[in-house]
Amino acid sequence: MGLFLMGILLWSLVIASVVLFIYGLWKRSWKALAWSGAALLLPMGLIAFDGSGSMWFKLSMVPPLLIFAAAYFMKHKRAQHMH
Repeated sequence: MGLFLMGILLWSLVIASVVLFIYGLWKRSWKALAWSGAALLLPMGLIAFDGSGSMWFKLSMVPPLLIFAAAYFMKHKRAQHMH
């Protein structure tokens, strides 16, 4: 039962991340993008650092980092337009 609940939690985080990512791009909200990256960190971190040592699995950490980078640039782009 514990593995089933863990699967539900991880897939819920992935789905929430995708929804927040789409919403963040649609509304140009850097906060939604940041939350999307945060929600994706745990599932991707478990894939990347599961102990297999494969470089391909470590690349699963790239999408959350790209989402965080997009949120950072979106926030600074908005701050430049306000000055």
